[in-house]
Amino acid sequence: MSKEEQTNIVRAEKAFEFRHAVTYPWNPGTIIAGANLDKMVGLKNTRIRVVRLAAGNVASLYHSHTCEEEWIYILQGQAVLEIEETEHLLGPGDFAGFPAPTSPHQLRNPFQKSVICLMGGSRTTVDMADFPRDGKRMFRQGDALEIYDSADAEEVVPADMDQELIKNMRRSLHRE
Repeated sequence: MSKEEQTNIVRAEKAFEFRHAVTYPWNPGTIIAGANLDKMVGLKNTRIRVVRLAAGNVASLYHSHTCEEEWIYILQGQAVLEIEETEHLLGPGDFAGFPAPTSPHQLRNPFQKSVICLMGGSRTTVDMADFPRDGKRMFRQGDALEIYDSADAEEVVPADMDQELIKNMRRSLHRE
């Protein structure tokens, strides 16, 4: 194998081994088989996984991100993508994207056959994700994760903080 292939290329037979499984701390029954293509080639700012979603499974919990963008591309099979409580049937060649901040969404496979898809997005230093149906909020800084119950959240800045900052900036410009 050449040096180029060792660092920049993932061959199909390796990508579709589905050796890396993901599960969720508060939903351990959900196991998603996949391969982290991004890590295999050393990408630092982009996440990309090839995933096999078994019949009856979900690819993620219903969630939204504050900072990270996400996307899904269906390669094989059919899945249901729920976006803000509206269901969309996806099949081979269908693509969905979620600019940050993302709308709440979830990909699931209610069908009898597995779905194979690419999933990915941006990788930011800091992100916050909400899981409204599970009452959880995740805060991530680098590799460190903190998960909280949403009921414990407290507002620490005024809801109109942006407007207050704009007013203060305008006042300071008038003083000059």
